[in-house]
Amino acid sequence: MTTVLHLTPLEEYDAAGERLHPASLDTEGFVHCTGDGDTLLAVANHLYREADGQFVALEVDTARNTASTVFEEAAPAPPPGVDASVRFPHIYGPIDLSAVVGLRYARRTLDGRFVDFESRPSRAEELDLLPHPEGGWYRRTWTSPTRLAVDGGSRAAATAIHYLLTDGRTSRWHRVGSDELWLWHGPGTLDLELDSSVSRLDGVRTAQVLVPGGTWQRARAHGDVLVSCVVCPGFDFADFEMLDT
Repeated sequence: MTTVLHLTPLEEYDAAGERLHPASLDTEGFVHCTGDGDTLLAVANHLYREADGQFVALEVDTARNTASTVFEEAAPAPPPGVDASVRFPHIYGPIDLSAVVGLRYARRTLDGRFVDFESRPSRAEELDLLPHPEGGWYRRTWTSPTRLAVDGGSRAAATAIHYLLTDGRTSRWHRVGSDELWLWHGPGTLDLELDSSVSRLDGVRTAQVLVPGGTWQRARAHGDVLVSCVVCPGFDFADFEMLDT
């Protein structure tokens, strides 16, 4: 099986129906793809770093797709960091969604840089969670309609998310401007490091932890663990800070 990767906004994939018809089919006569993950990252950062929204890479089985795939020189040129000798797969027709054998979700930094494309864990798939810049997977589930005045503008009175961290993963050090309440759902255990202390969420002795606003924190999962995080005043990425390492 030959699998190639096509980068697209998630919303375009969701709206595609039976076939995905990217704009390049009309302007260039083919669909742009890449043959490996490193080249995919180079393309994403060169062309889409300033673009908003969630991106995904479609894993396309060329044998199952109706349109032919030809490996050719980059058009118009390879992205920075990719050698001119690299050949790019071009699909000369739409992508049959029946030929898509996998999805990889883009993980990005706060400034939009693409750092990885990852397959979604089963629990994240069930809850429709997306990659979080700090690590793990999340989806906002509630935003209070009430607004509060804060320094620099206004925020929702409170917000809530589902957050999943898979076994052995550690989130990056970060802090939020508002108080944040972590609520354990399991099944694994979560160690929540707060500055120099550690709180364990295991559903036995502790099922919730309050993190005061401005506190440096990171989480470590022992087994896959799902939590809810309630932030008050509500979360805004403008109030979010993350260390580089």
